[in-house]
Amino acid sequence: MKHYEQPALIRPQSNRILRSPFHRQRRGSVLLEFILAFPIILMLSLAIIEFGFYVLLQQTVTAAAIEGTRKAAQVGATKNDIGYLIQEYLAVNSLDLHVTTQPASNGEGNVFVSIEDGLGNLTTTMGNSDIPCSPVGPAPSDGVTQPPTPLPPPEIKVTICVNLTDDTNTNGTFPIPNLLYIFGFSLSGKQLEISAMTVLE
Repeated sequence: MKHYEQPALIRPQSNRILRSPFHRQRRGSVLLEFILAFPIILMLSLAIIEFGFYVLLQQTVTAAAIEGTRKAAQVGATKNDIGYLIQEYLAVNSLDLHVTTQPASNGEGNVFVSIEDGLGNLTTTMGNSDIPCSPVGPAPSDGVTQPPTPLPPPEIKVTICVNLTDDTNTNGTFPIPNLLYIFGFSLSGKQLEISAMTVLE
């Protein structure tokens, strides 16, 4: 039986290609491209994760402020009633509001709440006074002072302030992990402040 050898022109060239200098150079350039792109990919990934935590925190605090204001507007509501309802909503993010600390004092939990009643009946603060918080926007109307005319009904305003991260250094982890500090974007010293206002019943 005769054995036929393939002509040299059509023999597989794969081994030659793998060993070629061009192929080795291409493998090196792919590695270099990955090394250059990796920090950008990592930063974008961490930013997406951090933004997700921020959105969850913002939604939680917004819901707590709105529901706290609704509770405060009800006839017969007490400061503790408002505080405990707000705490129920904030528990989603494991935030700790010390409701019985009125007015707010140093180091009490990780939430600061301000309740401003236009009539002055429920006006108070509770929680941690170390958290910088200066409610913005109009103060609630008392329904008596002029102008404007006709007089608006009395209002109540609830403001909730939370530190975005739990450490003044660079490695904070709660309620939002400070993931981007290694890239120069730190959440240290930043607060989230949400206010809601409604008419008293």
